[in-house]
Amino acid sequence: MSTDLIFHILSKRKWQERNNAGTYSTGEDEIECVTASFLNEYLNSQFQGRKNLLLLVIDQNRLANSILKEENGKLYLSLGINLDAVLDKIRVDSAKDGSFDIQVESHV
Repeated sequence: MSTDLIFHILSKRKWQERNNAGTYSTGEDEIECVTASFLNEYLNSQFQGRKNLLLLVIDQNRLANSILKEENGKLYLSLGINLDAVLDKIRVDSAKDGSFDIQVESHV
């Protein structure tokens, strides 16, 4: 697994509303992201029972102007995410019991 990959979770609606001019921004000062090792914990604590979410797969090395800081296992980006740093957008839904179990593997 490449440690250069980080993940951001949002609703499909928010993605459509907030990605323009080559950048995605939440309108907040910082964008919360997580590494693969914290992905399920984060999804289950913040998005339990949610459907129709997008998991953005982001390459840290491609972030243009964002400043990345780490705090308690979470990563925070300032200045938005340039869209060419987003490698993939994956739709995720919780299981019937409301939980998530996402397995992230590298196939290099």
